[in-house]
Amino acid sequence: MKKTKSAPKKTAAKPAAKKTVHAKPAKHAAHSAEKDTLTRQEIAEIAESLNEMKADISKNVEDKKNLDLLEPEVGDSIDQATQSLDKEILFELSDNERRILRDIDAALRKMEKGTYGLCEHCKKPIEKKRIKALPSARYCMACQSGSEKSRQA
Repeated sequence: MKKTKSAPKKTAAKPAAKKTVHAKPAKHAAHSAEKDTLTRQEIAEIAESLNEMKADISKNVEDKKNLDLLEPEVGDSIDQATQSLDKEILFELSDNERRILRDIDAALRKMEKGTYGLCEHCKKPIEKKRIKALPSARYCMACQSGSEKSRQA
């Protein structure tokens, strides 16, 4: 009979310990998901920031085009080589700016569709820190670093 009395005590103690262990991670996971989810107010602020960035970059590209058209090509061969190199640098900058504009436009479209802040690869929320640092981010840190590793290989 002693075996029967002591057995229920042991089984009763185990489920209580399991409940305590499982409750903490579930609570932490829910808190983490809430922490990474952007509010409507945050998305509106980011949209405003993206629109300002878009306007600034567009103005810079337009100013460079106008400056390039006004600049006459005169001088000796060294001056012409320097001007040619300057134009190449301007074209590279404008290519980079065009890429940034495409990323900004894509982020704004995602806001309209309601998919902004989700990784394009794994579909999980992108970390708030990353979004605030790079509002046009397309991938979470894990997918971005995986993408960069595959490019280097």
